[in-house]
Amino acid sequence: MKATLFLTIVLTSMALAAPPTQHSIQTALGPKVYRDGDVIEITDVMATSSDLEQGDSVTVRGRVRLDSRKSADLYLLVTQTEGDGLEENDPAQSTRVATGLTTFELKTTIKHKGMLHVTLYDVTTGKPFGGTYFGTAEQMKRIRDWSVQYYLDN
Repeated sequence: MKATLFLTIVLTSMALAAPPTQHSIQTALGPKVYRDGDVIEITDVMATSSDLEQGDSVTVRGRVRLDSRKSADLYLLVTQTEGDGLEENDPAQSTRVATGLTTFELKTTIKHKGMLHVTLYDVTTGKPFGGTYFGTAEQMKRIRDWSVQYYLDN
């Protein structure tokens, strides 16, 4: 009896301590812009819920082609629609990519209300120069008029 109770407590504790399970979800693309020869292709989005809301853990996989410069930093970020805009970045949210075709996997936990995007940043200036927003169809409908042309100004 005691052994069974102990085993039940241990298994329950392990289940509660396990990280949330992610599953592939369907997403829509939103505003995007790239320099000639650059492109980000999202091939899979896995998340703890299909809502892509605050508190969800997200993993994005894909490919990036970089032709406009020798290297860039690729980030998975949230543009906040509420809040102060400040955000801590986790190392799993970014990777350095070189000229040519590279596969990537980026991860984040959505800490603020906002819209997800995968964006290329210049390694010297830190300024964005191409990227795409993605999310649920409803989220992308809400931001369909957002302009990302400023990416090309850098």
